[in-house]
Amino acid sequence: MTGNSHIGTATILGGVKLENRLLQAPLAGISVRAFRLQARRYGVGLTATEMISSHGIHYRNRRTLRMLEIEPPERPVTVQLFGSRPDIMAEAARLAEAAGADIIDINMGCPVRKVVKTGAGVALMEDERLAASIVESMVAAVSVPVTAKIRSGARGTVTAPSLARRLEAAGAAAVCIHPRLGEQGRKGAADHGLTAHLAAELELPVFASGDVSSPSDVDRLLEAGCAAVMVGQAALGNPWLFRDLLQGRESHVRPAVEVIAEMSRFHEDLAAEMGGERAGRFMRKFYGWYLRPFRPDAELRDSLRRAAGFSEARRLLESQLPACSS
Repeated sequence: MTGNSHIGTATILGGVKLENRLLQAPLAGISVRAFRLQARRYGVGLTATEMISSHGIHYRNRRTLRMLEIEPPERPVTVQLFGSRPDIMAEAARLAEAAGADIIDINMGCPVRKVVKTGAGVALMEDERLAASIVESMVAAVSVPVTAKIRSGARGTVTAPSLARRLEAAGAAAVCIHPRLGEQGRKGAADHGLTAHLAAELELPVFASGDVSSPSDVDRLLEAGCAAVMVGQAALGNPWLFRDLLQGRESHVRPAVEVIAEMSRFHEDLAAEMGGERAGRFMRKFYGWYLRPFRPDAELRDSLRRAAGFSEARRLLESQLPACSS
């Protein structure tokens, strides 16, 4: 990657041009197409799918294959895959590329038990030879860049530097690190001293992920040598954060009318993607994030959970949310 240390600088990753160095993180159960479209509307240079099972692709699972459906407005997009068999991961990468993926990412950081017990996710950090073999197989299978998202290590010991060197030698185009151990989940503070160490030690680009929510966080990471910064959890219910970070300003609480309008736009995109009934259910997980600044009372929260669909939820919000923000 080339460019100076400003988040808004256009850059190139393995031949893929990015408008800027702000990336949307892959979030399991969250970063569906509507979420990616929202991130692009607010300016991110690269979107990412939620992690997708390579075995689901291999067995042509209908629901899994739908997760590979990509629309031009969300591009450039990274498709993130998980698995532990080099041959199946390579096959999945080929199909993801054919579906329109601009970049293929390997999940080597998920600590969820059902993923780890298959040898995938953060379990790959305990088998560096296998991890490197997966990268080699996928790089040989596709023409788009192959990257990896890692953690500090799996359990107890920091192994990210040794693994990252192996991945670099295997042909990875970049490494993104979330500097917490797998056993920590999201607990504790992200150790971006480790991120800076990797950025200084490796030739390939290093992306920073974890605890990024302000312009000062972004500036510190870019000045430490990171090629790009990835934001996920901090933008849940606050998509304006992406634009604020690109403009170098602190995020602030939006008026209730603006929040409701954004929720409506998000729901429209969800409904176009998955149908109205499923979109209404999917929205329930987002109400708490969008409404967090307004501190809604228990009655409103319960009413939103019971709402039959988003139309009913919107009527509740329009009648009660302004009072919460006054």
